[in-house]
Amino acid sequence: MADLKKEEGYILVAIIGILTILSLLTITFATLSRIETKATRNYADSVKCEMVAKAGLEHALYIIRQDKFGTDTLAYNDNDNNNYGLDENFDSSGTSWPGDGVFPDTGTDDYDNDGNGADDSTWIYFPLTAVAGTSTTAIRLPGNLLARYAVLITDDKEARININVTGNKAGGPSHASNEGWSTFEIDLSNIIEQAAGISSGVANNIAGDIIDARFGTDTASGTSGTNDDLGIVPDPASDGIDNDGDSIVDEADEVTDEPNEFNSISPYGDDVPFGLLSEAEIMGTSSYESRLEEIFTTRGVSQADQNTLKGWLTTYSADTILCPEYQLDGVGTSTMLNINALVNNEGAYTNTGTYNTNKKAAMLVDVLTAGGVPDVERQQIAVNIIDFIDSNGTATSYNDGSNTYYGVDSTPYINEVEARVSGGRDKYIELYNPYDADVGAGWKIKLDGGATEIILAGNVPAGLYYVIDETGAEGGDQSDANVGNLDDGGEELTLEDNNDNVMQRTHYGDANNNQSRQLNDPRPIPLTASAADPWEWTDANRTSGAENNNYDPTDGDDGWTGATHADSFFVPNSRFSNKGYLGYIHRGSEWSSFKIDDTIAYPDVLQYITITDPSMDNIDNDGDVDKDSVDTGSQAGDFDGPEYRIPGLINVNTAPVEVLESLPDITNAIAIAIQGDADKPFSSIGNLLEDVPDITNTGATKWDKEKPFRSISNLITTRSNVFTVYVTAQVTDEALTVFAEKRILAIVDRSVDPIRVRYFRWIVE
Repeated sequence: MADLKKEEGYILVAIIGILTILSLLTITFATLSRIETKATRNYADSVKCEMVAKAGLEHALYIIRQDKFGTDTLAYNDNDNNNYGLDENFDSSGTSWPGDGVFPDTGTDDYDNDGNGADDSTWIYFPLTAVAGTSTTAIRLPGNLLARYAVLITDDKEARININVTGNKAGGPSHASNEGWSTFEIDLSNIIEQAAGISSGVANNIAGDIIDARFGTDTASGTSGTNDDLGIVPDPASDGIDNDGDSIVDEADEVTDEPNEFNSISPYGDDVPFGLLSEAEIMGTSSYESRLEEIFTTRGVSQADQNTLKGWLTTYSADTILCPEYQLDGVGTSTMLNINALVNNEGAYTNTGTYNTNKKAAMLVDVLTAGGVPDVERQQIAVNIIDFIDSNGTATSYNDGSNTYYGVDSTPYINEVEARVSGGRDKYIELYNPYDADVGAGWKIKLDGGATEIILAGNVPAGLYYVIDETGAEGGDQSDANVGNLDDGGEELTLEDNNDNVMQRTHYGDANNNQSRQLNDPRPIPLTASAADPWEWTDANRTSGAENNNYDPTDGDDGWTGATHADSFFVPNSRFSNKGYLGYIHRGSEWSSFKIDDTIAYPDVLQYITITDPSMDNIDNDGDVDKDSVDTGSQAGDFDGPEYRIPGLINVNTAPVEVLESLPDITNAIAIAIQGDADKPFSSIGNLLEDVPDITNTGATKWDKEKPFRSISNLITTRSNVFTVYVTAQVTDEALTVFAEKRILAIVDRSVDPIRVRYFRWIVE
């Protein structure tokens, strides 16, 4: 019995042990099951949160695109009254991000998305059933959880200096500015110097290092070795522009290693552009040292100064040559007209042949009409633009179906006529040459309906007069009996060059008096005369061989005096090097040119024209291995959309003072005036002129006053296309306990359509 009892004890102990083990296994299994369930739930929440974050990014992409196109689908027209307000709130607000009412706002910001210590974004609960932005109407996830995201669209890259398209060291002095031809004239050394503790000498060296680094091992733009890209249109050696900033125009070596041979999107040879985001914005945020950070560190720039510069520099920015839609040659278009290409590049706007002069003038009239220039004045400005650009030395004539308009070229003018004489005086015709070259020998003056012809025996001297009298009684430079045929009742005179091109056709009017007929401003002035007879002849005492008695440069609104008026006749016969050159165009009123100052009459004109055009420069700007016209103009057929993008333009609505000061001829005072203007946002660069008189309030003459704007007119914009987007997504319970969080940083480019994310990363730091 004793042994049996012992065995029963052993069995009981064994059973208890087994039960204990089973209990432990059960507990372990339950615990592991709970852990696995929680891990699964955490993973599921993480996946859901990731999807919510991506949904937030898609929302941002939609809003950025909507901001560009609106519901009317027209880009940048700023007249779309949809539920997000007008087009372009993002880049025109200037002070608030992400724009006016773009994301639902509860009245207070809930979350600090950019990590600067201040809340900047509102939580949006997702998905929603009714009222946006409130948790009470949000549909619950499994487990009664909530999903939400906060989005911040900020930091447009056009408010920064693009280090890939700034500074023009190649082929010329470092960082030199000339006429504002390209963004390479923006002063890279200046923006570096403005960081605390960086001297001008160090800043200049750093800028040189940056330029050399992006140009590769040969430190010169273009291809490596001797095979430079010679396909650039226009050819730097014959474009009338100082491309390399050394104050010499069209020198022989301007075809070699020009700054604009560097293409950051589709680089040539050994050129190495700085990478998107990673080069500029990673400074101080990672153990990895980028090329840019290495340059600054090697030159002894502190981390604090690098952090300052990080907010002023970018490696990617883009604007386009798109504009509000208008009628061009009978067809609606939203692409700016390249006036240089229209005049000089035959066939640039047609695949069927070349445009004649009338067609070119008509297209310029279309652009001027879109810009608000009235009838007669727009026709006169159109022909004057053609003569300003072309190099044929022939005055342009344009017939719009009702009147013929004559352009302003470097030509002498019939300037004074005496057709009624007495007391031994001679009849005479006087010509005046306001330009800097002798010209006219062999030219002809026709009268009597073309039946009588007078041939000039010599040149009309530069800046002087040439008198043809009847018998020599006036002491003329030439005598011709045919002058005696002048009709004192008035008749039409035609001046032709030695190739029979009409340079001037004018009717001097009634001369039946003891005075001669004289011109004040010798250029065609149909606004004060008539388009049919575009000269304003008046009676004045005879002044053969000398300045006319009624010659009065102060008569117009340009502010000329007798001592300074010569500049008003400037006709370079070469391409516009910047939009501001419109200020040289005579507008068809005595001593009055197109206004490019705070009293600009037609500010909208500037947004319909361009003087440089990626689709006509023979460069593969979009990186699709094709150039210019072979691009299809559609996203599907092109690698990155049509070649409409111009990188590196500075948005004057959003750029800080330091960036604005890096523009040529912009002083600290002007930069402060632009940045702090109370009327911002500027709707166009013409509107900028209207609102900020500081840009043009210095200088002795019109041209001196307009110089700062001429310098920057091709380097600035009033819109942005590249933005930083921060997205934070969370999965929470009703008590807002966070179960999962995901953060995204993206660089978004809307210059192409569909919109592109140029850089994306999950923020895990």
